[in-house]
Amino acid sequence: MATNADSTEPLLQPKTFDEVERLVQRLYLPGSPRQIAQIQQALQNLQKSTEGWALADALLQSNDANVRFFGALTFTIKINTDS
Repeated sequence: MATNADSTEPLLQPKTFDEVERLVQRLYLPGSPRQIAQIQQALQNLQKSTEGWALADALLQSNDANVRFFGALTFTIKINTDS
């Protein structure tokens, strides 16, 4: 798990839906290119995982439009890669 001194670094190995949701939200905030790349990689790993289907469904239930969009994108990724 990545951390930094001010504790604002997102969890890069999220274990709960809330952690994933916060990671997706963090992706849409300003950040360094390195930090954004790390977040993208962590989220892509989740999208490709066996839990990706359930994760996509859960993300669509979020109140945050960016999180719902990411859920829909995750379904697209799963449809295209798991067939």
